Amino acid sequence: MSQDQSPASTCEPASAFHPSAIESVRVLRERFPEAPFLTLGQTVLWDEPTKAAFCCILDALDGDSRMVAAVHDTDYFAKLPDPSALPPGTDAPFVLLPHNDGDTRALWSAAGEISALLGAETVPTRAYLTQHGVAFDRVAKRYPGGERALLNEETAAWGWRALVHTGSHPLIAAEVQLAQVLETLKEQVAWAFEQSYQIAPQMRAQKDVGAQILSWIDEFASAGQKNATLSDLYRWLTPKLWCLARGGGGCNLETSTSMELFRFNRETCSRPRFGIVDAFLKPKTRRIARDCYNEAVAGSGIYTLDGFGEGAVPFDVVIPGRGRGTLRLHEGSVWIQTETPIEICSSCDCHDVHQLADLLEGEFGPDVALVGKAVSLISMLSAEFIFVFHEKASSYTDRTQKLNTCLREHNIALPLKPMLRLRYSSWDALSSVEAELSPPPHLAQAFDQPTISARDFSARWKAVCTSEDAVIDKLKALQSPRDLMGFLSKRDSSWNEKIELYAQSRERFVASRTAVQVLGREIDELKLRVRELKARIPQLEREKGEDFRARVQPVRERISDIREAQAARLTTVDENGKPRKLSKDERAQQARVEVQEEEELSRLKDELAWLAKDRARFDEAIHEALREARKARGEGRAKVEQKLSIERSEEMKAARETVRALQYEAELARLRRVRDAFMAASGLRYTNLRPTSWWFPLLSPDAKWFQALSHSAQARIEEL
Repeated sequence: MSQDQSPASTCEPASAFHPSAIESVRVLRERFPEAPFLTLGQTVLWDEPTKAAFCCILDALDGDSRMVAAVHDTDYFAKLPDPSALPPGTDAPFVLLPHNDGDTRALWSAAGEISALLGAETVPTRAYLTQHGVAFDRVAKRYPGGERALLNEETAAWGWRALVHTGSHPLIAAEVQLAQVLETLKEQVAWAFEQSYQIAPQMRAQKDVGAQILSWIDEFASAGQKNATLSDLYRWLTPKLWCLARGGGGCNLETSTSMELFRFNRETCSRPRFGIVDAFLKPKTRRIARDCYNEAVAGSGIYTLDGFGEGAVPFDVVIPGRGRGTLRLHEGSVWIQTETPIEICSSCDCHDVHQLADLLEGEFGPDVALVGKAVSLISMLSAEFIFVFHEKASSYTDRTQKLNTCLREHNIALPLKPMLRLRYSSWDALSSVEAELSPPPHLAQAFDQPTISARDFSARWKAVCTSEDAVIDKLKALQSPRDLMGFLSKRDSSWNEKIELYAQSRERFVASRTAVQVLGREIDELKLRVRELKARIPQLEREKGEDFRARVQPVRERISDIREAQAARLTTVDENGKPRKLSKDERAQQARVEVQEEEELSRLKDELAWLAKDRARFDEAIHEALREARKARGEGRAKVEQKLSIERSEEMKAARETVRALQYEAELARLRRVRDAFMAASGLRYTNLRPTSWWFPLLSPDAKWFQALSHSAQARIEEL
């Protein structure tokens, strides 16, 4: 670690600071008088140097306390998982990208983010917009370029840019060569300050902070340090930016990097920071420690250890030139899950940090680092340092506390220092600044004025956040397009004419649509009538057949029987089958039978004639059904033509298009208003707690803003 030799600033009385800060420092110095304070940040161009406010507190309360500001350079540098999301024609090793919910949705920026004045990485995601009443899919259908363009253009965080590595392989932040990233870094810094000076144009003339930082970058780059890295630059800039934020003087500040802090070899492995590693290596506690870790991260979205492979422990090995990977000890083998996994040995195991250090140094040399994953990292360094975190920083600490509690419950000792949380009131402290601001559009809308004094901004920002929350709730509650347009007209009078046009067009459209719907119902009724008639014909034919069999067929069969009997009587035979003549009596009997049969035949024929007339009703019903079906089909075709004529009419098409276009315009306006309100409220609340350090000298060269921030900063101790 290196020592900053900046001159100390004039101490302020302890009474100038917030009681919680005074008490927290007093308690920590009593409990851990020798422990240095530690800050760990991936970039010096964001909020880490704002912790110089804590230096002011220490100067007043305990000027001998050590403070270490380390560059966290053992993570992978920012990279997009999908290279197709990079801008077309990208061939530079690093590019500058915004963060949106489209092409850069999966972007996680490490070591290369920056926020212009009033900017923040607050991304209004599709899920958030939909949850708050925006008909996202409806907007996407008409938006130029479709869904992808809508996400890219309408959901980008305002005033935020990230440096992104474009290479095909992951790159550890500590290995980013300054020469490769320098021009894009300077472009990023220049962009951030250009945006910032548009908000406070008068401040450039007072003190061009952007030019100062760019000149420092050039100074370091031109010094010609061989193989200088981005991490080297950040470390060199650290005391300068802390001093810049503070407005002069410095801290009892040392600088370092996480590669240096976590360097793991035979000489360093006995340091207390590696004590927790032993719990995951020793055979007696290995299973307990792994179970505790898995219980701690369960339900958080963080991988349990089996997600990294069998035998994984919550520590990564960083090998210079070869990458970073999870350490695994499985069935006697030791593996490092780098991009190409490395098996160090197949018939060995490590039962403590000394054996592990001997193995790693023997294989890779003394410069490897052993870094805890997000949940275990804090516990490593808290064995020797008191971490200083901003509120809202490090979202994993509750999981770290859960892990530590579980280990202690199993009698695994963890002598850790607590963390110190700093809570700023950045925007309240702005009341001490004399400056005029021209906020970006979403904030100008929220404050309802294009320019605002720093004092008024400070006085109103909380109420504005509450008001913007209410706007989001109101917009979510608006269900009808007419109500939505009415809401929009309160801020934009052009919607009054649009509302009238919408009402007229919708009236015409509804009238035409009603006529179309009526015709549609009539067409459906006619189709149903045709189906019913067509179904009736087979039924009538079945009834006709049943009637024939019930009434006509028996009569015809009786006539046939009589004819057969008459034919049989034409020739009489004796018992031997020979013809014989009938006797007088037989002839008389036969004559009587024939008379009776003729009478019956006459009656049966009359009955058949009557039945034929009676059964004609079946044919008439069938013909009538066919005629009605043809008629219904004809009427249906005519109504279809009439319906199509209305639907295709220029009047209805124009009315429909006007209605849909205005609905789209209103829904897009809702999306933008919800987005802007979200970015205003969330961005202000977030940056109130985590402000970018160089905003202070930019807006307040006299350091009054930073002084007010330091005086109002609250602190609390968070046990681990």
